[in-house]
Amino acid sequence: MSTDWGVLKFHFRRMAAGKAWRYAVVVGLVAMSACFIQTCLVFWGHDMGEVPAADVGWVGNYESMQTPLFCFYLYFLMPFLAAAVYGDSFFLDGRRRYAGCVATRSTLRSYLSSGAFAAFAGGFLVVAIPLLASQLLAFFAFPATAGQDAYHLLLNTSAAEADATGWYSRTLFLDSFLNARYLLNLAFIFYDALWGALLALASFVLSLYLHTSRLFVVGVPALLLIVSSYLLPPDLNVAQCLIVSLVVPRNQVVFFAAPLAVLLLLLVALGLSLGGHRDVLL
Repeated sequence: MSTDWGVLKFHFRRMAAGKAWRYAVVVGLVAMSACFIQTCLVFWGHDMGEVPAADVGWVGNYESMQTPLFCFYLYFLMPFLAAAVYGDSFFLDGRRRYAGCVATRSTLRSYLSSGAFAAFAGGFLVVAIPLLASQLLAFFAFPATAGQDAYHLLLNTSAAEADATGWYSRTLFLDSFLNARYLLNLAFIFYDALWGALLALASFVLSLYLHTSRLFVVGVPALLLIVSSYLLPPDLNVAQCLIVSLVVPRNQVVFFAAPLAVLLLLLVALGLSLGGHRDVLL
C-alpha cells in the first residue's frame, strides 16, 4: 500500500509540475470570463428589477444568457484540454524511456493504476475549476436572489409568466430547474467535470494499446464525443447532456447510464492491459 501511495504522489507531483494543466485551466478561465462579459452586456441598461439572480445569470445557462461560447468550450475545447492534462503521460513516458524505470521501482500495476487515477483526477479538476469560477463570477454582476419580474427562462421571460411553450415537459430535473437552480448548476458542473475525467482516462487507456502518435491518443476520445454529437439522435446524444437546457430533449437513462458505462468499459480495458500477456511497456 505504501508503494502504491508513493507512486500516486509521484504522478500528482509530476502533473502539478507540468505546464499542461495550468494552460488548460487558464484557457477555461479565459473562456468563462468572455462568457461572463457577454452576460453583462446582455443586461446593460436594464432595470435592476429585471436582472436575474446569479443562479440564472450563470454563464452555463447559455440559452437565457446568450453565451454560445460556453457550448463551444464544452463541445470543442474541454475534451481536448481534459485529455491533454495527463492523459498522454504514459505515451510520453514510453517515448522518453521513463516508463520502464518507474515501473521497476514499484510495480507495473501500481504505476499504471496510479497514472490512470491521476489522469482521471486531472481531467476532472481542469474542467471543474473554470466552471466553479464561472458560478462565482455571476455573484459579481447578479444578486443572490431575484423577484418574479426578473428574467427566469429565456431573455424577456420572467418567472411570473406561465410556460406557454410546453418546454417544461421536456426539461430534465424540472423541479430543481424551477426551485433549486444553484443545486442544479453544481450538478451540471460536476457532471461536465466527470466527462472531462472520463476523456482523460480514455486517453490514458488508449495509450496502453497504441503508441503511434500523441495527437492520436489525446484526440481520438475528444473526436468521438464531437462526432457523436452530430450523428446520434437527441435521446441518445451524450453531448447534449452536458448543458443546462430548457429546450433540448434528453433521456434521463442516458444521462446517468452513459458515464457509468464508459467508466466500466475503460476499467475493463485497463484491467486487460494489466492482466494480459502482452507487455504494455514495449
